[in-house]
Amino acid sequence: SVAAHGTQMMTQKSLFPVSVELAPTDAALLQDLLPELHIIGYMIEPFGNNTFVIQGTPADVLQGNEKHSLELLLEQFKHFTGDIKFSKREKLVRCMARQQAIKSGQSLQQKEMIALVEELFTCNTPNVTPTGSPTYIDFKEDYLDKMFQRL
Repeated sequence: SVAAHGTQMMTQKSLFPVSVELAPTDAALLQDLLPELHIIGYMIEPFGNNTFVIQGTPADVLQGNEKHSLELLLEQFKHFTGDIKFSKREKLVRCMARQQAIKSGQSLQQKEMIALVEELFTCNTPNVTPTGSPTYIDFKEDYLDKMFQRL
């Protein structure tokens, strides 16, 4: 992704900045991540006492959902930190991608499904999700025959 490689993402400035108070450990983590968050489109200012003000978010974060989105991003990042092969920025981008993913049970129109598959195969790694799970399974005919006991 562009943000993972250093190019600044677009920021949607908030009409009404949102303040968020965090636990001390989360506040320290957020403070450490501020430069990376800025590159991926967040505008967050420290406000003292483990409180931060969200002045803007990446363009694809829904307005009114800024606080929840940031808290979820921090939570996902904390659980991602065991994997040392990714930079902080790459982990954040992967966490954001996971937030924006289509959820199980969400219905799509056929044109949306086709566009989704086309976009998937334009990715650098279309065969895995941001967390490393497979995005698709390629079934061979002989495997299907075996599964349905047609020999």
